[in-house]
Amino acid sequence: MTARAHPTRAVTGLLAIAALLLASAVALDTPAARAEEGDITWGIQPSTPSGPDGRTAFTYQVAPGTTITDWVGVVNDSAVPATFRVYAADATTDYDTAAFTLIGSDQASTDLGSWTTIDTGASVCADTNDDAEAACAASLGVSVTVDPGTTQNIPFTIVVPQDATPGDHAAGIVASYTTPASSGGTSVVQENRVGTRIYLRVDGPLTPQLGIQGAVAGYEGTLNPIGAGTGFVGFDILNTGNTRLSAQPAVHLTGPFGIDFGTVQLDPVRNIVPGGTAHVTAQVAGVAPLLLLFADITVTPLPGDSLADTDPLPAAVSSSAITWAIPWMLLLILAVIAGAIVLIVVLRRRSRQRLAEDLAAYADHIRAEARDESEPVR
Repeated sequence: MTARAHPTRAVTGLLAIAALLLASAVALDTPAARAEEGDITWGIQPSTPSGPDGRTAFTYQVAPGTTITDWVGVVNDSAVPATFRVYAADATTDYDTAAFTLIGSDQASTDLGSWTTIDTGASVCADTNDDAEAACAASLGVSVTVDPGTTQNIPFTIVVPQDATPGDHAAGIVASYTTPASSGGTSVVQENRVGTRIYLRVDGPLTPQLGIQGAVAGYEGTLNPIGAGTGFVGFDILNTGNTRLSAQPAVHLTGPFGIDFGTVQLDPVRNIVPGGTAHVTAQVAGVAPLLLLFADITVTPLPGDSLADTDPLPAAVSSSAITWAIPWMLLLILAVIAGAIVLIVVLRRRSRQRLAEDLAAYADHIRAEARDESEPVR
């Protein structure tokens, strides 16, 4: 079965990535994907044989076994011709930044990226060792030279496997530009990538699900012995279902006996891909050191970008963590005071003991003299 490309949903945001050698990708959500390296400025966006059509991402909903044909446009805004490598790569959720991003250029795609063939270029690497995989990944896609001030429209094909798993799959089409560079006296290749997103949903049962793991809490006091400190909370949000989901995390802090320190609504985490994990941290000021601090975490699922509000959403998930919130400065001051009191008591006792010993010795001396005086002289 063959389906012509057609936009099924609107989505905001394109993907831009900069890498030195094989560094991690960084996603940028902008209306148009653009990058600049030296005198070269370029971009990439959904297109047609005759030019861009206003889409901001490729979005499809198809049955297993469907073949999709579409076009991507590479724009050279420079004053000179430039050569780019154009290829597809699987999308992922960056653990540290919680951002939608792409796998590194030294990695071969195994999902939607491997289903996507740019023009006549290769899209699949054999399952082999890391060095061979990196070499193969560097050869995927096609090399195109774009004249200054023009857009080159390139066809691509997505072949959805018959056994493709139902639900959401994500990838990106990248325009990569490389330049020589040096690092510590060693010649290297600097790669700058800019890309546009592909969101594809395969028909079948949808099982949306989010989870929380690794919840931890911490506390940092101040030099003020009675001052409030800062509570810290960290946790991972996991997408364990088969749909792309956003999430709204919130943290509620309390002390002993339910003393309320308030609830903090954190920034939403957008577009966690199936199987993705996003690390989230929060800090809350104005937390009194009451020996114990309790953190209750709630994550409310939201639809991913471009997905309909009618998409099924799972129930909110929750977790908790506990930490010590000890007023160390106050305890130090109290310890110093207690130590001073103990020292004073000990010194007083020793002084009294010495006085008693001196008095006893003096009394013995007086008694001895009295005995000497009372004895008759012979």
